Amino acid sequence: MKMKNIKVLLFTDTLCDVNGVSRFIQDISRIASQKGLALYVVTSTVKSCPDLPNVQIIKPSFRTRMPFYRDLDLVIPSYRKLKSITEEIDPDVVHISTPGFVGLMGRRIARKRSIPMVGTYHTDFPAFAYKNMPCRIVKYIGNRVMQWFYRDFKALFVRSEAYQKIVREDVRFDPEKIHTLKAGIDTRKFHAGYRDMGIWQEYGIPERSLKALYVGRFTKEKNFPLLLELWKAYYTQSKNKNIYLITVGGNLDDSLFERYHIRSLGIKKGEELSKIYASSDLFLFPSTTDTLGQVVMEAMSSGLPVIVSDIGGPQTLIGKEREAGYALDVKERALWLEKIKVLMEDEVLRKELGGKGHQIIARMDIEKSFEVFWKEHVQQSGGR
Repeated sequence: MKMKNIKVLLFTDTLCDVNGVSRFIQDISRIASQKGLALYVVTSTVKSCPDLPNVQIIKPSFRTRMPFYRDLDLVIPSYRKLKSITEEIDPDVVHISTPGFVGLMGRRIARKRSIPMVGTYHTDFPAFAYKNMPCRIVKYIGNRVMQWFYRDFKALFVRSEAYQKIVREDVRFDPEKIHTLKAGIDTRKFHAGYRDMGIWQEYGIPERSLKALYVGRFTKEKNFPLLLELWKAYYTQSKNKNIYLITVGGNLDDSLFERYHIRSLGIKKGEELSKIYASSDLFLFPSTTDTLGQVVMEAMSSGLPVIVSDIGGPQTLIGKEREAGYALDVKERALWLEKIKVLMEDEVLRKELGGKGHQIIARMDIEKSFEVFWKEHVQQSGGR
């Protein structure tokens, strides 16, 4: 498919972090570069990033840890440098990927220069804030801030159909300007071919044990504390103690490994992460705030059956008939324990659901997502 080569400048507050938003932006940056399309990405961080020719990283003027999200930096970049980069590129469209300080400054620059703005609702920040500070006024303020932030955007992408309604009602964005960006990952990086049971030896985990996997932040908005409680309850009642919960994305107290077989592997990337996915037996993800659930896609692509929340984007990935796993109410703890038990004890069912999940994700290549992404930016450029 031939694509018109306009100039798009994407502002993002996260690019070098271990999360789905970062991986998505890195993937589309690579595709644009390979296709010779003028997508430029700018961010501000002190973290190491993949070496991409169309990415510019400026040093923050101020940096601290993000409240409730210690693995992510909250940075304030130089407005003058962002403005200079924008003037040099002279984009036809500005894409605001995140509503942090980088995105906020990008928004201001675009408005002052009358450049059309497009955005992606990657993260449900009002829900994120409410989960950490459960007070209605927090959700109300969060929604009002999002309404103000996106009010001048020409188009807004959502990562799954589940968030069409939220963006319409909470953000009060024009329904005709909301577009679902096709879910997609680099399926070459996540598949069963990476299965390597020998990888568990270096982590002190028996190769022949059953392993449930979680990948993500160890935070309230991901419902990680709930996952720990569910696993403790399941492990306590299970007759088979040769079972392990493997967690990737942070660090835990080692005593949990001794008492409940919960092992934290820290942050993993690249081929090592691919091997961890493919060498596990099932994937657990109770988050209710994910707009898509890229880690769920990676697990399914790797051939794992999944159990996810019935709220948010991940539930839309497993098929309308739940072909690849279960989407459950996080309040129904007994049901979660029942389904974990079913999958842990039934190898045939695990393989059946995992195989169907792999087939679903095989149709969701990142190239297709990029085509939708680029086509909308061409349309919004308006011949500028």
